[in-house]
Amino acid sequence: MKTITKRDLVKKIHQQVGFSQRMLLSIVDELIEEIKRSLELGEKVKIVRFGVFIPHTTKEKIGRNLKTGEEVKIPSFKTVCLHLAPQFKATLYNDEEG
Repeated sequence: MKTITKRDLVKKIHQQVGFSQRMLLSIVDELIEEIKRSLELGEKVKIVRFGVFIPHTTKEKIGRNLKTGEEVKIPSFKTVCLHLAPQFKATLYNDEEG
């Protein structure tokens, strides 16, 4: 499985649209920063036909050190969930089957 980088995205958009790569890189960077800012504020970010990024804070819990068996307090932390849009999910799973 190949990893697509930001540079790869910019090159693909450049080939399809024809805008300069420098301008496209600036647009992609600004888009990512805006998504990050919204998530930091606790806002959901919905991209139609792609999915919804939902910020989530986990609960504090008790874990166990596997080597010593000692109980360890695991603090709460922030994470992001991505719920795929039904259209994207259908496309993704249909592509995998074929």
